[in-house]
Amino acid sequence: MSADAQTTRPLVLRRALTIASERLGRGRVDEAELLYRQVLDADPANTEAAAGLAELAPAPGAASAPAPRPLHRRLARRFGRPAVEALAQRPRVWKYRILSTCPRLEGTPIALQPVLFVGPGAVVLGEGVQFGWKRSPLFYTGYCYVEAARPEAVIELGDRTEFNNNSMIKSEGAGIRVGRDGLFGAHIEIFDSNFHDLDPAHRVGGRPQMAPVEIGDNVFVGMSVKILKGVTIGPDSVIGAGAVVATSLPAGVIAAGNPARVVREL
Repeated sequence: MSADAQTTRPLVLRRALTIASERLGRGRVDEAELLYRQVLDADPANTEAAAGLAELAPAPGAASAPAPRPLHRRLARRFGRPAVEALAQRPRVWKYRILSTCPRLEGTPIALQPVLFVGPGAVVLGEGVQFGWKRSPLFYTGYCYVEAARPEAVIELGDRTEFNNNSMIKSEGAGIRVGRDGLFGAHIEIFDSNFHDLDPAHRVGGRPQMAPVEIGDNVFVGMSVKILKGVTIGPDSVIGAGAVVATSLPAGVIAAGNPARVVREL
């Protein structure tokens, strides 16, 4: 874990415990319980959170109360659906932010879904880069993953580009650059390396092939697309869902298939 993460994590957990205690004092037991459990998820040995949950437990032998409404219904009735959804997702976003270890992250993402930034390389985010989309599968269970795996690796993501849920971007050194105003569907994968030598005798410990990836402005990439090393995609192009892009594509075309080929011009 980086020094920044080591410094930030205790502060975030302390803040969560303070808010939980405040909520409990105001009779908002459901919120306090949720916060205590989130702290224990991040730090299972946290005695203060464990004591808080124990305080909420009914005393042995106490008369059983009528069965309450399900928690999600009680919270939705009290606070409204958007607030409940934020209460469910926000601690997950915090958790992955604490777990991120990339020391050379520049820019602040719009993290609607958790995003994990790892590796010793550089990740440069433009203005308004977004991860996650509520109305798409696995919004509340998955996360996005961005790794600059070596010190020389650089991943650049342009202004206002949006990545749907469970996106994965990994550079091993050649570099990945994505232009502005892009739209990327769920489960996309972008790599600049084979990650292992293709020679059977050197599969482990050999030298993998690497080549930079360049994706132009205003590119629309469908769900479950894979973009492999050495690929350039020209501005304004569209990549159909499920395509595997192994060779470069020009600007202003629709491409689809495995391997991806131009279907027509826009």
